[in-house]
Amino acid sequence: MIDWGNIPVGSTANIYWPQVNATDVLSLAGKLYATHQLSAADVHTVQCKVPRGFTFVPIPPATGQNFAGLFTVDLPRGIRAGREYTIVVRRVSTRRASAAKPQPQPQLKVTTEAVVDDPGRRNRNWRNIVGTFAVRIPVTTPNVMLPVEDNTLAIMKWRLAQMSSSNRWYPVLQRYIGYIAARVNGLGGNANTIQPSPWGAQGAPPIPSPKRDEFMGKVAGLIYDHFGDFEGFILETANCETHRFCSREPKVEAIVREMWRDRSLVTVILKGKDSCCLLAIIAGDTRQCCKDEQTVSRQR
Repeated sequence: MIDWGNIPVGSTANIYWPQVNATDVLSLAGKLYATHQLSAADVHTVQCKVPRGFTFVPIPPATGQNFAGLFTVDLPRGIRAGREYTIVVRRVSTRRASAAKPQPQPQLKVTTEAVVDDPGRRNRNWRNIVGTFAVRIPVTTPNVMLPVEDNTLAIMKWRLAQMSSSNRWYPVLQRYIGYIAARVNGLGGNANTIQPSPWGAQGAPPIPSPKRDEFMGKVAGLIYDHFGDFEGFILETANCETHRFCSREPKVEAIVREMWRDRSLVTVILKGKDSCCLLAIIAGDTRQCCKDEQTVSRQR
């Protein structure tokens, strides 16, 4: 049962069911309803013109998993930006009461003015709603819609590539991608240039470079523990601040020992704030290096 709400009368609605023949739906509708507005747009698509009020669409009986489908509405021309339309779709089912064992009825004296209540003629079936969803259609301008449609198209193309062709949603997603591509082109974009991506049309976001601290100065001393093993070094900056860095690598010891002996200017780069996580030790002032040398240093 489709409640069209404030959808303009005369809009065209389509229900695409790849596992259902549209002729079966129309045949069932002809048996259940005295009249209906349904027609077949193609083999698996049921179409109807939006009336004022409700439309009932029968669901053919089947076994196994539920049907996969795509519900679309084409609004007429003249719709202005800022409007919003809402459609509510409810699935209505019939419940049947189990037949009770007939009980012997007491003998009643019936007169011509008495009315006999016959339990066998009571209606033991009733309708109930087993599911519902709403479709919201906001009307906006092309400059607002196009970036959203571009991202949706990229994500859906990627999703289709991850899906097995035997999945019941595969043909639905294929048709949905066709609709989105048509919208992108109609809004002034180019659907063919949009590549599949789980992050949208802009592709993967740039990976932020790790935060790091740089200290430039001269090695003021080497640090050894009580076993005589190398433990780190002290760096003194130009403003007389000292910083202690820890490391037990023999190669680091050899490098800083040479720089300590030669009183060479050195730049120490840390990964984050951890003084024990050395990212690089660079001889000289990195501010005087060319861009290529800085790139190599960062990679190291």
